[in-house]
Amino acid sequence: MPANLTTTKHNSHFPHILQFTRMAEIPSEPPSRGLKGKVAIVTGAGCAGDGIGNGRAISIMLADEGCNVLCLDLNLEWAQKTAELTSSKSGRARALPLKADVTKAVDCEAAVQAALKEFGRLDILVNNVGIGGAPGTAVEVDMEAWAKGLEINVSSMVQMAKYAIPAMQKNEGETKGSIINMGSVAGLKGGTPHLLYPTSKGAVVNMTRAMSAHHAADGIRVNCVCPGVCVIFSYTLPY
Repeated sequence: MPANLTTTKHNSHFPHILQFTRMAEIPSEPPSRGLKGKVAIVTGAGCAGDGIGNGRAISIMLADEGCNVLCLDLNLEWAQKTAELTSSKSGRARALPLKADVTKAVDCEAAVQAALKEFGRLDILVNNVGIGGAPGTAVEVDMEAWAKGLEINVSSMVQMAKYAIPAMQKNEGETKGSIINMGSVAGLKGGTPHLLYPTSKGAVVNMTRAMSAHHAADGIRVNCVCPGVCVIFSYTLPY
Protein backbone atom coordinates (compact mmCIF):
# COMPACT_ATOMS: atom_id res chain seq x y z
CA MET A 1 0.00 0.00 0.00
CA PRO A 2 1.38 3.47 -0.88
CA ALA A 3 2.80 5.34 2.09
CA ASN A 4 0.53 8.33 1.52
CA LEU A 5 -2.70 6.37 1.93
CA THR A 6 -4.38 4.89 5.01
CA THR A 7 -7.34 2.54 5.17
CA THR A 8 -10.21 2.28 7.62
CA LYS A 9 -13.34 0.18 7.71
CA HIS A 10 -16.22 2.16 6.19
CA ASN A 11 -18.98 1.42 8.74
CA SER A 12 -20.94 -1.45 10.21
CA HIS A 13 -23.31 -1.57 7.23
CA PHE A 14 -20.47 -2.01 4.71
CA PRO A 15 -17.75 -3.88 6.63
CA HIS A 16 -15.85 -5.01 3.51
CA ILE A 17 -15.48 -1.60 1.87
CA LEU A 18 -12.25 0.24 2.56
CA GLN A 19 -12.18 3.98 2.79
CA PHE A 20 -9.03 5.62 1.42
CA THR A 21 -7.90 8.87 2.99
CA ARG A 22 -5.40 11.05 1.17
CA MET A 23 -2.50 11.95 3.46
CA ALA A 24 -0.51 14.02 0.94
CA GLU A 25 -0.81 15.27 -2.58
CA ILE A 26 0.14 12.70 -5.21
CA PRO A 27 2.85 14.15 -7.50
CA SER A 28 1.63 15.07 -10.97
CA GLU A 29 4.85 13.70 -12.50
CA PRO A 30 6.12 10.13 -12.07
CA PRO A 31 9.46 9.55 -10.36
CA SER A 32 12.54 9.57 -12.56
CA ARG A 33 13.45 6.26 -14.19
CA GLY A 34 17.09 7.25 -14.56
CA LEU A 35 17.01 7.58 -18.35
CA LYS A 36 18.18 11.17 -18.62
CA GLY A 37 21.06 11.42 -21.07
CA LYS A 38 20.58 7.88 -22.36
CA VAL A 39 20.16 7.07 -26.05
CA ALA A 40 17.64 4.66 -27.56
CA ILE A 41 16.82 3.22 -30.96
CA VAL A 42 13.16 2.31 -31.47
CA THR A 43 12.33 0.21 -34.54
CA GLY A 44 8.86 0.40 -36.03
CA ALA A 45 8.54 3.83 -34.45
CA GLY A 46 6.09 5.15 -37.04
CA CYS A 47 2.33 4.98 -37.16
CA ALA A 48 -0.23 5.99 -39.76
CA GLY A 49 -1.50 9.55 -39.34
CA ASP A 50 -1.89 10.88 -35.81
CA GLY A 51 -2.47 7.45 -34.30
CA ILE A 52 -0.42 6.25 -31.34
CA GLY A 53 0.98 2.77 -31.96
CA ASN A 54 3.39 0.98 -29.63
CA GLY A 55 6.52 2.36 -31.31
CA ARG A 56 5.31 5.95 -31.24
CA ALA A 57 4.17 5.67 -27.63
CA ILE A 58 7.50 4.15 -26.60
CA SER A 59 9.43 6.94 -28.34
CA ILE A 60 7.38 9.64 -26.62
CA MET A 61 7.70 8.07 -23.18
CA LEU A 62 11.45 7.60 -23.51
CA ALA A 63 11.95 11.23 -24.54
CA ASP A 64 9.71 12.30 -21.68
CA GLU A 65 12.23 10.66 -19.35
CA GLY A 66 15.15 12.56 -20.90
CA CYS A 67 16.28 9.79 -23.24
CA ASN A 68 17.32 10.78 -26.78
CA VAL A 69 15.55 8.64 -29.38
CA LEU A 70 16.34 7.57 -32.93
CA CYS A 71 12.96 6.73 -34.47
CA LEU A 72 13.31 4.05 -37.16
CA ASP A 73 10.65 3.15 -39.67
CA LEU A 74 10.45 1.93 -43.25
CA ASN A 75 8.04 4.80 -43.87
CA LEU A 76 10.03 8.01 -43.34
CA GLU A 77 6.93 10.21 -43.10
CA TRP A 78 5.62 8.09 -40.23
CA ALA A 79 8.99 8.27 -38.46
CA GLN A 80 9.07 12.04 -38.97
CA LYS A 81 5.59 12.37 -37.45
CA THR A 82 6.72 10.38 -34.43
CA ALA A 83 9.79 12.57 -33.99
CA GLU A 84 7.61 15.66 -34.35
CA LEU A 85 5.12 14.49 -31.72
CA THR A 86 7.93 13.36 -29.45
CA SER A 87 9.60 16.77 -29.60
CA SER A 88 6.36 18.76 -29.26
CA LYS A 89 6.60 19.12 -25.47
CA SER A 90 9.26 21.34 -23.97
CA GLY A 91 11.72 19.66 -21.66
CA ARG A 92 11.82 16.39 -23.56
CA ALA A 93 15.00 14.93 -25.02
CA ARG A 94 15.73 14.95 -28.75
CA ALA A 95 14.03 12.64 -31.23
CA LEU A 96 15.31 12.09 -34.76
CA PRO A 97 13.64 10.15 -37.60
CA LEU A 98 15.48 7.68 -39.80
CA LYS A 99 14.24 5.57 -42.68
CA ALA A 100 15.43 1.99 -42.26
CA ASP A 101 14.55 -1.49 -43.47
CA VAL A 102 15.56 -3.62 -40.50
CA THR A 103 15.59 -6.76 -42.64
CA LYS A 104 18.70 -5.33 -44.34
CA ALA A 105 22.03 -5.54 -42.56
CA VAL A 106 23.30 -2.32 -44.11
CA ASP A 107 20.32 -0.36 -42.72
CA CYS A 108 20.70 -1.88 -39.25
CA GLU A 109 24.38 -1.03 -39.11
CA ALA A 110 23.70 2.48 -40.43
CA ALA A 111 21.06 3.05 -37.74
CA VAL A 112 23.50 2.21 -34.95
CA GLN A 113 26.16 4.42 -36.53
CA ALA A 114 23.62 7.26 -36.81
CA ALA A 115 22.85 7.00 -33.09
CA LEU A 116 26.56 7.10 -32.26
CA LYS A 117 27.15 10.05 -34.58
CA GLU A 118 24.18 12.12 -33.41
CA PHE A 119 24.19 11.28 -29.70
CA GLY A 120 27.61 9.77 -28.98
CA ARG A 121 26.40 6.51 -27.46
CA LEU A 122 23.74 3.79 -27.52
CA ASP A 123 22.08 2.46 -24.35
CA ILE A 124 18.73 1.04 -25.37
CA LEU A 125 17.38 -0.94 -28.31
CA VAL A 126 13.63 -1.44 -28.57
CA ASN A 127 12.93 -4.11 -31.17
CA ASN A 128 9.33 -3.11 -31.74
CA VAL A 129 8.87 -3.72 -35.48
CA GLY A 130 6.44 -6.51 -36.41
CA ILE A 131 3.63 -7.47 -38.75
CA GLY A 132 0.62 -9.75 -38.68
CA GLY A 133 2.20 -11.64 -41.54
CA ALA A 134 0.98 -14.47 -43.73
CA PRO A 135 -2.59 -15.57 -43.04
CA GLY A 136 -3.77 -19.14 -42.81
CA THR A 137 -3.09 -22.46 -41.17
CA ALA A 138 -0.21 -24.80 -42.04
CA VAL A 139 -2.35 -26.12 -44.89
CA GLU A 140 -3.27 -22.68 -46.25
CA VAL A 141 -0.22 -20.47 -45.66
CA ASP A 142 1.90 -19.19 -48.54
CA MET A 143 5.47 -20.21 -47.73
CA GLU A 144 7.12 -17.18 -49.33
CA ALA A 145 4.96 -14.89 -47.22
CA TRP A 146 5.71 -17.12 -44.21
CA ALA A 147 9.47 -16.68 -44.69
CA LYS A 148 9.08 -12.91 -45.09
CA GLY A 149 7.04 -12.69 -41.91
CA LEU A 150 9.69 -14.55 -39.91
CA GLU A 151 12.37 -12.31 -41.41
CA ILE A 152 10.55 -9.18 -40.24
CA ASN A 153 9.27 -10.42 -36.88
CA VAL A 154 12.30 -12.42 -35.72
CA SER A 155 15.43 -12.08 -37.85
CA SER A 156 15.29 -8.27 -37.85
CA MET A 157 15.60 -8.28 -34.05
CA VAL A 158 18.72 -10.44 -34.23
CA GLN A 159 20.18 -8.22 -36.92
CA MET A 160 19.60 -5.00 -34.95
CA ALA A 161 21.12 -6.60 -31.84
CA LYS A 162 24.11 -7.76 -33.89
CA TYR A 163 25.16 -4.14 -34.42
CA ALA A 164 23.74 -2.59 -31.24
CA ILE A 165 25.48 -4.86 -28.73
CA PRO A 166 29.08 -3.93 -29.69
CA ALA A 167 28.12 -0.25 -29.39
CA MET A 168 26.59 -0.82 -25.95
CA GLN A 169 29.68 -2.70 -24.75
CA LYS A 170 31.65 0.54 -25.05
CA ASN A 171 29.57 2.16 -22.30
CA GLU A 172 30.93 2.46 -18.77
CA GLY A 173 29.33 0.99 -15.70
CA GLU A 174 28.01 -2.39 -14.64
CA THR A 175 24.90 -2.17 -16.82
CA LYS A 176 26.03 -1.20 -20.29
CA GLY A 177 22.81 -1.55 -22.24
CA SER A 178 19.27 -2.83 -22.47
CA ILE A 179 17.42 -4.60 -25.28
CA ILE A 180 13.65 -4.89 -25.26
CA ASN A 181 12.06 -7.32 -27.71
CA MET A 182 8.35 -6.92 -28.35
CA GLY A 183 6.58 -10.25 -28.15
CA SER A 184 2.88 -10.89 -27.71
CA VAL A 185 0.44 -12.81 -25.57
CA ALA A 186 -0.16 -14.77 -28.78
CA GLY A 187 3.43 -15.99 -28.53
CA LEU A 188 2.67 -17.40 -25.08
CA LYS A 189 -0.84 -18.72 -25.56
CA GLY A 190 -1.41 -19.11 -29.31
CA GLY A 191 -5.15 -19.10 -29.94
CA THR A 192 -5.12 -17.06 -33.15
CA PRO A 193 -6.62 -18.18 -36.47
CA HIS A 194 -3.29 -17.79 -38.30
CA LEU A 195 -0.09 -19.74 -37.77
CA LEU A 196 2.62 -17.19 -38.58
CA TYR A 197 2.03 -14.54 -35.92
CA PRO A 198 1.96 -16.71 -32.78
CA THR A 199 4.84 -18.79 -34.15
CA SER A 200 7.04 -15.73 -34.72
CA LYS A 201 6.17 -14.15 -31.37
CA GLY A 202 6.81 -17.44 -29.58
CA ALA A 203 10.24 -17.43 -31.23
CA VAL A 204 10.83 -13.90 -29.92
CA VAL A 205 10.10 -15.05 -26.35
CA ASN A 206 12.65 -17.87 -26.43
CA MET A 207 15.13 -15.84 -28.47
CA THR A 208 15.03 -13.28 -25.65
CA ARG A 209 15.77 -15.97 -23.06
CA ALA A 210 18.80 -17.10 -25.05
CA MET A 211 20.06 -13.57 -25.75
CA SER A 212 19.72 -12.69 -22.08
CA ALA A 213 21.92 -15.61 -21.08
CA HIS A 214 24.44 -14.88 -23.84
CA HIS A 215 24.99 -11.21 -23.01
CA ALA A 216 24.46 -10.95 -19.26
CA ALA A 217 28.23 -11.19 -18.73
CA ASP A 218 28.61 -8.19 -21.04
CA GLY A 219 26.40 -6.09 -18.78
CA ILE A 220 23.56 -6.07 -21.31
CA ARG A 221 20.05 -6.80 -20.12
CA VAL A 222 17.58 -8.40 -22.55
CA ASN A 223 13.84 -8.52 -21.82
CA CYS A 224 10.67 -9.35 -23.71
CA VAL A 225 7.35 -7.52 -23.38
CA CYS A 226 4.22 -9.44 -24.36
CA PRO A 227 1.23 -7.09 -24.76
CA GLY A 228 -2.28 -8.23 -25.47
CA VAL A 229 -4.72 -6.57 -27.84
CA CYS A 230 -4.42 -2.78 -27.60
CA VAL A 231 -7.59 -0.77 -28.19
CA ILE A 232 -7.11 2.99 -28.50
CA PHE A 233 -10.05 5.26 -27.77
CA SER A 234 -10.23 8.79 -29.14
CA TYR A 235 -12.50 11.39 -27.58
CA THR A 236 -12.81 15.13 -27.13
CA LEU A 237 -12.93 16.59 -23.64
CA PRO A 238 -15.92 18.89 -22.99
CA TYR A 239 -13.69 21.72 -21.75
